[in-house]
Amino acid sequence: MYTKEQIKQMYDWQNKNGRLYYIEYNGRSRSHIIGDVWLAEDDYAIVIDQTFRNRHIGRKVTKYFIYKSKKMGKEYITVSEIFNWNKASQKMFTGLQFHPFKENKDSWSYRKSLKR
Repeated sequence: MYTKEQIKQMYDWQNKNGRLYYIEYNGRSRSHIIGDVWLAEDDYAIVIDQTFRNRHIGRKVTKYFIYKSKKMGKEYITVSEIFNWNKASQKMFTGLQFHPFKENKDSWSYRKSLKR
């Protein structure tokens, strides 16, 4: 668990080193933030609140950022770290044609070519 100060520092760093977006979910009675996306020149990261997982929200959001990255002229979109235990993320990214390309200590980096 992170402290509020650690989260603030992380978001400050992400804002300085890429583009940070919040994922908003429109429920029946109200809207609330359920996650975030960070898109940098050489990295992509997505986090979804555990309560909202397994609803294909991450897949839909990632498809949008694949599109956005193509429009930005990127050749690749890279996820620098998916932990070995995170089978759901591995399945989602491989289902979107990302491929593992670099083994880390407890994780893999994944990449998708955006060339046409």
